[in-house]
Amino acid sequence: MTQQNNQIVAIVGGAVAGSEAVYQFTERGVRCVAIEQNDLPYGKIEDGLPKWHAKQRKKEMAQIDTRIGHELVDFLPNTQIGKDLTVEELLTMGFSAVLMANGAWKDRTFPVKEIAKYEGDGFYYQNPFVYWYNHNEQPTYTGEQIVVEDNAVVVGGGLASIDVVKILQVELVSKVLKDRGIEISTIDLEHKGIPAALEEFNLTWDDLELEGAYLLYRRNVRNMPLASIPADATPEKDQKIRDTRAKILKKAQDKYFFRFKDQTQPIGIIEEEGSLVGLRMIENDLVNNKAISKEGTEYDLYSSMVISSIGSIPEPIEGIPMEWSTYDIKNEETGEVNGLDNVFGVGNAITGKGNIRVSRIHAREVAVYVADNRLPESGVDVDSVRTKVHSLQEKAGYKGDYPSWVQAKARE
Repeated sequence: MTQQNNQIVAIVGGAVAGSEAVYQFTERGVRCVAIEQNDLPYGKIEDGLPKWHAKQRKKEMAQIDTRIGHELVDFLPNTQIGKDLTVEELLTMGFSAVLMANGAWKDRTFPVKEIAKYEGDGFYYQNPFVYWYNHNEQPTYTGEQIVVEDNAVVVGGGLASIDVVKILQVELVSKVLKDRGIEISTIDLEHKGIPAALEEFNLTWDDLELEGAYLLYRRNVRNMPLASIPADATPEKDQKIRDTRAKILKKAQDKYFFRFKDQTQPIGIIEEEGSLVGLRMIENDLVNNKAISKEGTEYDLYSSMVISSIGSIPEPIEGIPMEWSTYDIKNEETGEVNGLDNVFGVGNAITGKGNIRVSRIHAREVAVYVADNRLPESGVDVDSVRTKVHSLQEKAGYKGDYPSWVQAKARE
């Protein structure tokens, strides 16, 4: 590796996409500044995954630490773009390029607006729900308390949606077994699967007299984003991946006993005596893989609670143009943001997906493109940029020793 002493790139966000971009630049000898809104750069790896993903979380966090702790990386924590540092200030610091890898932290708004008044009272978004699951048993937890009841509904269709419905099922079964004098953790239930766990106590699902959670998806199972289809996939490959999607769902249902209905979507809410008691639904036809509502197929679906798991989007940042719910870019391959010079979006902020693998691949492709094609030939004044960065680091309370910082800030 030959260090490029006249180039320095800002990467906003240090998690999967950000650390991948950092890696691609440092491998080419380009210095990076990893700007992170939190004290640690793990993003949704830390709290977007349910706590049973401990092994995966540990692996991903270790890789992030290795990459952000590289000698060619200046880490800038506790600095939120648009709040602690404006986009204009960032773009005038003198960087060779800026990559926005700040992820998708905002839950996509539920399509039925009337449900908003029940948020936190029978209606929950995925991100705070998963956060509650991960932390509610900790002595220091002071957030809202959620009571999981039977016959909950999850609206969504990706891998994250399956995680949400699994949380509901293991929480519910653990609670029912505890009422019978049987103690088993939700993590053990997730690892073993509900059928195998019940068998240890000579019980079956029918013995519990539960309906279970209900996962609803607007298209059909073969269109669920449970496995990615490459843009250049042959018809045979496309078919195989769609078959795999169905198998993934079936395996999850067999292991966790949740119900599933596809080609349906919410169009209203059901209220009784000031409480949310269900959703007004409609069935869909699938036309060219698009969900088209079928007039006259409306029906009522009663439930104990509703969780929206229809995806996450990036938080709007003043100065970064948006198109619908993601950044306004020229094309996904380069991630170049319209209207801004040498600013690029990478990962979930662009793909609109919560898939770790997809986010990493996109960050890699864009970072390689920028490193090979878009860094200014004449270079920039790296020392001047780093002086400004060091001032911001002092303001954030960071002294430049990444391993010591991580050790001091490590959480449970």
